[in-house]
Amino acid sequence: MLALIRRDLLLYFRNPSGVIFSLMGAMISFVLYLVFLKNSIQADWKSLPGSNLLLDQWLIGGTLAITGITTTLAGLTQVVADRESQVRQDLLQTDIGNVKLTISYLAGASLIGLLMQVIMFAIMIGYFHVQDGLTVTGAQVGLLMALMLLNAALSTAINAIVINFVKHMSSLSSLSTVVGTGAGFLVGGLIPIGTLPDFAQKLIKITPGGYIASLNRQVLMNDKLADTFNGHLAMQHHFEKLLGVRIDWDGLLTRQETLNIVIVALVVATLLAVAPQLIAGRQRRKLTA
Repeated sequence: MLALIRRDLLLYFRNPSGVIFSLMGAMISFVLYLVFLKNSIQADWKSLPGSNLLLDQWLIGGTLAITGITTTLAGLTQVVADRESQVRQDLLQTDIGNVKLTISYLAGASLIGLLMQVIMFAIMIGYFHVQDGLTVTGAQVGLLMALMLLNAALSTAINAIVINFVKHMSSLSSLSTVVGTGAGFLVGGLIPIGTLPDFAQKLIKITPGGYIASLNRQVLMNDKLADTFNGHLAMQHHFEKLLGVRIDWDGLLTRQETLNIVIVALVVATLLAVAPQLIAGRQRRKLTA
């Protein structure tokens, strides 16, 4: 199984154009923020001390969530390629088995998602450190790494469910384009959630990536928020709700509540991603018995 994971990683990173394209959604979010959105969003909060750094942290949290979604989908491209070229059938003739093969695909895509998030994080932190003097602590980096891993696993599981219905590479290419352009809106990474119509806000609230973005932002922004608002909790809560730092479900969710939702989503999505392969494996064993 380790050899199959290594194969998936090599096939992904040997295609530079595919790597760059998988980051396109995150890069679009990053560039749009720098060129168009930052000044307009900051204008609403210009009276806040340090609003510049707060918004940088807000963007980083959302962009990391986008990166996990788009790169894990690209990492799962090999599932469709193997299925279309009948390579999957050849692999199933070995002792690897249907479930182990599926797990190797999921593990490979998760590692890709984790690595690309680390790369994107380094790019953004480097830029904002030079431009705005933004710094992060070791504790923040440690927590973000854990969230990156969680995001990679969750995004992989959700994308794997979708991939089960994709039979051809041409269809996957179209799907990747849609996901790459739409991910920024689905996690509230381009426009503050509080400024969107009610329907769009509800759509973000049922998208697991929005909760990952919220957790990222809480890790990055909590200390700065406390210093900025200096005990004015009503104003702070309004800011957190408007920018999606915390998700509002009849009240702002705590970090633990948000994490619980993400873990439940991960378990459910993983079961749904693996279940069809379990069923197919049993059917195959019955036919060959």
